[in-house]
Amino acid sequence: MDNVRALDVRNVSAGYGGRPIVADIDFCVRAGDILGLLGANGSGKTTLLKALTGQLPLMTGTVAIAGIDLTGKPEKAKAAFGLAIEPGDLPASLSGQQYLELVASIRGCTADAWPCGDVMARLGLARWLPRPIAGYSLGTRAKTAIAAALLGAPPLLIFDESLNGLDPEAAWEVKCMIAELAQTEAHAIVISTHVVETVPALCNRAMFLAEGRILESWDAAALAQAAPTPGAFEAHIIRSLRDQKASSRRRALSSAAPA
Repeated sequence: MDNVRALDVRNVSAGYGGRPIVADIDFCVRAGDILGLLGANGSGKTTLLKALTGQLPLMTGTVAIAGIDLTGKPEKAKAAFGLAIEPGDLPASLSGQQYLELVASIRGCTADAWPCGDVMARLGLARWLPRPIAGYSLGTRAKTAIAAALLGAPPLLIFDESLNGLDPEAAWEVKCMIAELAQTEAHAIVISTHVVETVPALCNRAMFLAEGRILESWDAAALAQAAPTPGAFEAHIIRSLRDQKASSRRRALSSAAPA
């Protein structure tokens, strides 16, 4: 993946029923990057990730994964990323082992092709694998989704609020694995999260979405500058969220005012 962008997003707009939810999105992620994607509920984070992974058709723009056009060669492009799906979307009728074997068969690898040691042991999943997913807790489902994303060591890994529901030890292990994978410079990682304080500690880049557009972005140097002390980056994001809400209220009042 030398000098190849793991994810290249150009002028992307996507939405539902002909109405864009995200618009004019431009960014790229290279091997070794950990990009934190921030934004309030309704900001467009999940819609954007669905567009980037082919779950939602693009209205405008292009997405390339490891240099492969997602629209032109969807199957080949999708083989180049691992997505930790939402825990509630896991097939409840399958066991954890059956689900991992299904993902492995799609990805063309074995069900234990881990990129960072024994993931089952690190996440404490081994004893759950023979059991039906229907009986899993939210945390165990989240671990299973993360493990499936890692199978076959895809060059791009995408986690949509995947740390939610994890116990502290599992969350720590997942963050350690993410850091290890980025350090190999063979993987790029995108993490959507509400846990703002995680971003400057784990990520070397960040983007803040508001009303479907990139409101702010930080490279490694800017992110370090934005977080000179513990809590500084979180405080900045909270101020931005409050400013955005106030701006939205003013626009709503203005549009409702009589002419």
